[in-house]
Parts: sequence; structure tokens; C-alpha cells
Amino acid sequence: MAEDEPGDGAPRAQDGPYTGPRATDVTPEPDHGDDAGYITRTRFLSNAAIAGGGVLTAAIMVPVVGFAISSPLHSEDYRWVTIGPASEFLKNPPPYATPVPSTRIGEVTSLAVSGPDPDADRRAFVVYGLKDPAARPTPGQGEDPAAYEARFSVWASRLGADDFDLIAIWNRCAHLGCPVAYSPGSAGYVCPCHGGAYDGRGMVTGGPPPRPLDRLDIKIVDTGKTYTPEQIAKGEDRVPLAVAAGSSNPRLQVLVGKPYSIDQEQRPFPLAGPGQPVSGTLSHLYPFH
Repeated sequence: MAEDEPGDGAPRAQDGPYTGPRATDVTPEPDHGDDAGYITRTRFLSNAAIAGGGVLTAAIMVPVVGFAISSPLHSEDYRWVTIGPASEFLKNPPPYATPVPSTRIGEVTSLAVSGPDPDADRRAFVVYGLKDPAARPTPGQGEDPAAYEARFSVWASRLGADDFDLIAIWNRCAHLGCPVAYSPGSAGYVCPCHGGAYDGRGMVTGGPPPRPLDRLDIKIVDTGKTYTPEQIAKGEDRVPLAVAAGSSNPRLQVLVGKPYSIDQEQRPFPLAGPGQPVSGTLSHLYPFH
């Protein structure tokens, strides 16, 4: 019989199983599919990833949740602190007989206030001035200086005690807590850390602060009189500002007490931490926004 020629398209005959050299002999892997206790590499890596994710999530969320609930649960102790005679703070009160634009209206005093513990120590600006600083006339564009001075004189001569109030502003910036400084030139407060700017009453005028500067409760009392705790709680010990401004009685003293926060409408709120808004949608999302 003739041999098949290579390349003629016919399959070559096999003489039997191959018995030549092999690269390796394959050993079948054992099947652990029915073994519940056997951990494959995939299962091990999956469990490790889940455990690591849980640890990472806890590391992030525990401080955040703790920060969110710690402030409301911790109530800072405070006490009324006497800061000096009323006459030291109620300077330049109305009426103004011959007012000119350079007339000093009110006063700003910076002082340190000691609390019941070192954490409660703070510096405050005690402001005696207009309830509405925006009511102060400003020169119109191209207005004759003499005309502006006459207009200012009429406005200032009509000011009375009811146009003034006494507030204590905490110097802690509402952004991240840096100490703000009073700028007499702008009659406002500036933060050196991130450029927060406030007007003379601590309202935000620029920069990142989410709310105005915090305030301290403030009152004037006659230290020559005695009041019961119930009367003090009702505010019956407070001397009206208009009365105190027109008196030189050395027994009239100014006291500052509990700090609190305000919004841009000057509505009071419980004391909030730096960066925390007190009104609007973000106040409900803090610190998660």
C-alpha cells in the first residue's frame, strides 16, 4: 500500500496513544464545593474588603456623629460677671446739641471676660450705639459738604435714648473661631484668618462666616438693691438703658452673662459652634453638609 503524501488533504493515521515526553502531568484540583468551612481566596478577599470598609466607615462616622450630638448635650456653665460701672460704657449718649458728621455717636469697648472655668473665658466688645447704624446719613454722590453737614445735623439732633442699645459681642469669628479685631476706620470687625468681615453690630458683610458674631447677655443693675432669684429670672433687676445713660450713679454696674448666637435678622439662638449656621436649610444638615 502506498504511503499518504503530505499535503494531500487526507488525515494521517494514528498508531496509538502518545507515549512521548510531556511538559507536566496535570493533577486534578480537589473540589471543596461541598465544604462549608473551606475559604477560597475570593471569599477571603471579599470578607477582608467588607471588614476594612466597616472599620473605615466607623472611623469617619463616629467622630462626625459625636461632634453633631455633643454640642447640644453639653451645656456650658456660666455666671453673671461684673465688668464695670455703667458710666464707663454708656459714653456719648444723645441728645446732641450741635452735631456734626465727626460727632462720636456711641462707644465700643474691648475687654476680657472671665467665665466660671478657663474654657468660658472670652474677649468681648461692649457696644453702646445705634440700634440701626444704617440710619446714619451718608454723603450723596456729588452732594455739597455743607448740605450734607446740615442734613446730618438735623438727623443727629433728633436722636434719643430709644435709638440706642447696649450689646456685648464675642470676638470669636463665626467661621472657624479665630479672634476678630475691631477696625475703627470701618467701624466693623475683621477676621485675620480667612477674611471674614462684620459691621459694627457683628452682622456679616463679607467672607465665609455662616452667621453673625455671637453675643453675650448683658444688663445694667443697681448693686445697692437686693433682688430675689425669681425677680432676677424675670429681669426685674435690670435698669432701663435710658435711665442708666442719664445717671452718674456709681452703683449702676454692667454685667455680662450667657453667650448665644444670632442670625442676620438678630434673632437669638442657642450658642452654636464655629462654622455652624443657625437658620436656613443648612442649619438642619450641619455638620453633614
